[in-house]
Amino acid sequence: MQPEFPALHLRCPRCRRDRTLRLEAAECDAREVREGTLRCAGCGASFPVHRGVGQLLPDPLEHIAREAAGLERFAEQMRADGWDAEKIRRLPDIGDGYWYVQGQSMNQILDAVDFKPGQSVLDVGSNTCWASNRLARHGQRVIALDIATPELQGLYTADFFIAEGLSYFERVQGSMSEMPLASASLDFVFCCEVLHHNDERSLRRTFQEIFRVLKPGGRLLVVNETLKTRRDPVGLHLEGVEQFEGYEHAHWAWRYRWEATRTGFLTRLLEPSYHWFFRERPMLARLPGAARRRLRATGSPDAALRTAGLHALRATRLGRRAYMAWLYHVAGGTQLTMIATKPLTGLRPRAGRRG
Repeated sequence: MQPEFPALHLRCPRCRRDRTLRLEAAECDAREVREGTLRCAGCGASFPVHRGVGQLLPDPLEHIAREAAGLERFAEQMRADGWDAEKIRRLPDIGDGYWYVQGQSMNQILDAVDFKPGQSVLDVGSNTCWASNRLARHGQRVIALDIATPELQGLYTADFFIAEGLSYFERVQGSMSEMPLASASLDFVFCCEVLHHNDERSLRRTFQEIFRVLKPGGRLLVVNETLKTRRDPVGLHLEGVEQFEGYEHAHWAWRYRWEATRTGFLTRLLEPSYHWFFRERPMLARLPGAARRRLRATGSPDAALRTAGLHALRATRLGRRAYMAWLYHVAGGTQLTMIATKPLTGLRPRAGRRG
């Protein structure tokens, strides 16, 4: 943690005053304070800094403590499966399906958002810290926020990236529904596959917290959020959730957007760039493999009709939006990506307004 960081960006989790924490260093390296204490000038509370991480989650709720313990167990399983610092540093470019989607979605956000060098970004639920690293290397001032600290599944994983000397970002242990971040201190909040770690009540609280910490005009970037759909009304892999006590609650696409809107955000959905329908390739190449082979082998009327229909849908904005809505609400097989903007005026729009 760098000495000036607390006074610029932190909030005391005890008294909830902004920018009252001061850093007392005990051990430093060339980049930061590695060991020390954060002390509140307002209430006198103190919080440890260990391995550069400000530990601002003094009294976690029971379900948060259980989930953090589950992440530590999951890290042990990752080690047993061969995960190490070298593999983590390659994320998300390791080739498998899950990480392919993450990489494509990150590239989409970097293309869609006009980031300026030095703007501040909070990476909520940073986990392996791959996104924090990517954003920091892109030129942003990044803060990684997570409830867990263990290497491979928490904030200490940041050392794998920082040790390379190609990026630096701050790390704070805290909850997204009670963020230890100062009000109106951030340009962006980045949430990649993390908002579903809220029940409906804490989801609303989390959107309120994000709205609070963003500057007027700041943006929330929601990436690959887990969804319920008509075909999959659960939306979760329950075996993994139960094994590691994850506090996960998939929500409907409309729920995420409604909670953002009622908080005050102006929202817009992005197409899932990794989905074959939305890729910039000839439509025939984007057809599922079996359908493509059937069309070429038989030239059947059904396949030709389907191809023509997909061409027609993709050719218009309305058709693309309709297909995206069908995926998000009915068919599934994709996840929600959304940009939500805090109005410059700070005034909250009426419920139902969309940007």
